[in-house]
Amino acid sequence: MGQNGSRLLLGKVIFGGRIVLKTGLHIGGSKESMQIGGIDLPVIKDSSTNLPYIPGSSLKGKLRSSLEKFGKRKKDGITESLTSNRNIGTFRNKLFIHCCEDVRYALECEVCRIFGSSGDDEGLPRGQKAANFPALLTVRDCLLDSAFIDLPRVEVKTETGIDRSSMSANPRQVERVVPDTAFTFEMVYSVEGIALTGRNKVQFPETLSADLKNLLSAMSITESEGLGGYSSRGYGKVAFQFTEFTGRSLAFYTGLDKPKKDEGKKLEIDGFAIEDARKEIPGIVDFLKKESADALPG
Repeated sequence: MGQNGSRLLLGKVIFGGRIVLKTGLHIGGSKESMQIGGIDLPVIKDSSTNLPYIPGSSLKGKLRSSLEKFGKRKKDGITESLTSNRNIGTFRNKLFIHCCEDVRYALECEVCRIFGSSGDDEGLPRGQKAANFPALLTVRDCLLDSAFIDLPRVEVKTETGIDRSSMSANPRQVERVVPDTAFTFEMVYSVEGIALTGRNKVQFPETLSADLKNLLSAMSITESEGLGGYSSRGYGKVAFQFTEFTGRSLAFYTGLDKPKKDEGKKLEIDGFAIEDARKEIPGIVDFLKKESADALPG
């Protein structure tokens, strides 16, 4: 944000657990070489271990697109549905997402406030620059759970396209991660007091509860829609199994001697579902609000 305002770190909210595959998952990787009889569409793999993984960008993009479908923003005092207004693809291969034009709108947008936005100078007076808004959410790469490292976790499925006129077949081989595989996931939401230049002083974010609810809703939608490619053909059905959903105060990171530095739920063995995580939101918000009181201007 730079000269456009200030951001005061108040704490973090940690989403952690496992992504369990209910059906085969395909997130495409690149082919290093062309081979006769080779796989047409391989899955992405870690170059150092040759094990499949889920890129953080893939999970983050899916959550963002899910939230774009029901999220809203306030612009000039009017609540409106979101539009896909920014092409992040190429001229020939367009890919539209929603992205607020300026930090002022991003702060009032349920998508851009979480996932960030890049400024758009179009429509502004000459010489005036729109301000970016860095994302509050960090999404890690999801690595293969250690319980599955020594087991074969990929299969090759032959997909066949049929020409409707000649009835000729066009087969191709698609690699996918097999069902019942699990990947670990971790997402970190930064709880910040934000104030724009010339506006109110830095305060505790009253949008925290709504942001956490929206993120869990986006995860729930992902469970229904699927993750990765070919979800309409049955690929990519997943379930999020939480092992941690906690709020951490600033004292957790600075090492201050306080009786309690975090609040929420941890359950490493059996895990818990999205609906169980929702129940923790009021406690996490109240805890962070109380712990932030000393850090905020009087």
